[in-house]
Amino acid sequence: MAYLLATDLDGTILAKDTPFNQPDIEVLKQLGNDGVVRVAATGRTLESALRVLSDDFPIDYLVFSSGAGVYCWKRKELLLTKHLGWQNTKQVVDVFKRFHVEYTLHYPIPENHLFFHPEGGDAHPDFERYLEFNHPHAEEINGGVPEMDYTQTLAFVPNMQVFNAIKEQIQGVKVVRATSPIDGVSIWMECFHQQVSKANGILEVCKMEGISNENVTVVGNDFNDLDMLTFFNKSFVVDNAPMELKEKFTNLVSVSHSPLADWLERFTL
Repeated sequence: MAYLLATDLDGTILAKDTPFNQPDIEVLKQLGNDGVVRVAATGRTLESALRVLSDDFPIDYLVFSSGAGVYCWKRKELLLTKHLGWQNTKQVVDVFKRFHVEYTLHYPIPENHLFFHPEGGDAHPDFERYLEFNHPHAEEINGGVPEMDYTQTLAFVPNMQVFNAIKEQIQGVKVVRATSPIDGVSIWMECFHQQVSKANGILEVCKMEGISNENVTVVGNDFNDLDMLTFFNKSFVVDNAPMELKEKFTNLVSVSHSPLADWLERFTL
């Protein structure tokens, strides 16, 4: 019987500015030796994931950009992509403008670490930090939407009231809430093709590997993991996850204390 383990990266098994915990790496190696399919399911772009994962990192697949792309780790081959597209992006940008939120528009995969952004004004502090961090990949535009098959948009939202108001006015796209990995607090709104999710990315791997849903275990830490956490029955969150998630899913130790090792010690596939 085939099994699959999918884990988020940042905040789940990768703490900010620190390396992966060696006990978690050993768990991934052991699972590989046992024939378990290992998936890293991350909100990072492919380029960003490749910056933190070594070539021999012990996984079989990478589900990146919250499920917009699936990558075979062993063959270093891009398998699947789903893009938001130009028309959907224009619709989303119109809503962002009405609510006066800063945003970025990301190139097609595999270049979706590159992005456009409008001219700055009284910008959200996290937007300014994002631009500072990603300055080599950014290009300023005058508020239009250059024609391109965009992967996604990213908006920097001041509070959940505005987030929900924007979400109500966006049609035909997938809206994902995420917590900023930069300051750990700010609210991000990511918009993707309506079929994009970490859960769907993992399901694509399940189809390729012949694995049934009940044999999937997922581990996460944030709101952008909700799709996979709610879809699969064996779902876990780390102790540093928001309380809202910790109340819904089985808890493991925090990211800094080797949660995969904790899972393997206490639970079974």
